[in-house]
Amino acid sequence: MILYKFRNYTEATKKRTLEIINKQELFFAGIESFNDPFDGRVHLQFYGKINEIKAAQIRAQYTMNLKKEDKFEGITFEAAQKLVTEKITDEYIINQEEIGARISRIQKAHNSKGVLALSSKNDNILMWSHYTFNHKGVCFGFEFNCDTLPKAKKVKYQTHYDDIWGWLYTDEEIVDRILYSKSIDWVYEDEHRMVRDTIGVETFSLDSLKEIVFGSMMSREDKLEIIDECKKNGLNPIFKQAILDVKLFKINIEDFK
Repeated sequence: MILYKFRNYTEATKKRTLEIINKQELFFAGIESFNDPFDGRVHLQFYGKINEIKAAQIRAQYTMNLKKEDKFEGITFEAAQKLVTEKITDEYIINQEEIGARISRIQKAHNSKGVLALSSKNDNILMWSHYTFNHKGVCFGFEFNCDTLPKAKKVKYQTHYDDIWGWLYTDEEIVDRILYSKSIDWVYEDEHRMVRDTIGVETFSLDSLKEIVFGSMMSREDKLEIIDECKKNGLNPIFKQAILDVKLFKINIEDFK
């Protein structure tokens, strides 16, 4: 599956865009830099009776001590049960400072993640307008079959925040659920996200770049510059051109000539 990254190609952004070509680098940004203030907000519920909360916390504490590859790391179920029994009291579950501290900790962990936002679409009018400076930029098409990059996961669009019961899940599980949820207003983007533990760059293999689509308003000089940079760096994508349809509010993608 080819996933697309839209980029500006102005004087201010050209250098970073060209680094995709001449360094084979993709930048995983912090969620706080994204254009939707609702994106990534931690919204949790902490209701429940103490016995229900204890049972949920035993599950969470036990899960936190399992490695990602599902290998057992150390804590037994009995140890998790003992830990929760000692920690979870009637006073603890209504302590707003404790709850606030956990929400802050989860938000901080969430905001430290690096996210690469991609789309399955290369012909959406709004995306060309928003992310390529009025169709003057470029769209890169990637297929990451053989890369060591994080696996792309499809974003879930909805009208409301997930109703996440904070007692049941580990911090990492909560972060994962929030990272892939967005307002339904953004459904047209059909976004897929790659996530890494920190903000920064990842490199991709030369053959991962399959397509480059030039914006309908991009100058020929800029197009030739990008083609030349690809040749210099051993990249061999298919070059395509976005063209405004003459009858419909629609963008057609054709081979570049």
